[in-house]
Amino acid sequence: MPVMFRGYFPDQIWQVLAELSFFYRKLCVKEIDLTEIKTMEQEVPVLLCKLEKIFPPGFFVPMVHLILHLPYEARMGGPVQYRWSYRMERQQKVIKGKVKNRARVEGCIVQSEILDELSFYTSGYFPDHVPTVHNPIPRYNPEVLSNDCELSLFSTKGDTTSRGYTQHLKSDEWSAAMLYVLTNLPEVDDYVRYANYNFFMAK
Repeated sequence: MPVMFRGYFPDQIWQVLAELSFFYRKLCVKEIDLTEIKTMEQEVPVLLCKLEKIFPPGFFVPMVHLILHLPYEARMGGPVQYRWSYRMERQQKVIKGKVKNRARVEGCIVQSEILDELSFYTSGYFPDHVPTVHNPIPRYNPEVLSNDCELSLFSTKGDTTSRGYTQHLKSDEWSAAMLYVLTNLPEVDDYVRYANYNFFMAK
């Protein structure tokens, strides 16, 4: 965020936003330094005072006031990634989105979770050619042998990355495609050499 705003905001505003971003960066580290945390506890009131000079009073809701208590919680409870419940809250949003019957919310949540667990664990017994969570579709086009054509250039086929559509090639596009095929197909090399030989002999 500070990098995005730099150059667009005055320096006194950008520096405060950079201090706020750096405060959260130090707060969310994997290993906590108690000395650094105590320093943050002393600096965060000054940071809030700087924010009061920039933002209107309506910005300072109770959630903004909670910044004062975050360094103390980190000092008493350890790293925040083991205590903050943002991941569980996001999961709650996903679960609530599966509710179809608003009169039976709890039953819908339980039923959807049971179906998810059943589909996850039973998909592990599917054959290897069936795409599942345990056997995902490859990111790139797999090389699947094709029996439709015996030419080496068309012996493999890939999966489409988008919906197919019909397109009529123009004359120059058709010529470019044919030139690519003729110059990259090993089966045509003998005919090309024979044509070149006859051309030079004719001269």
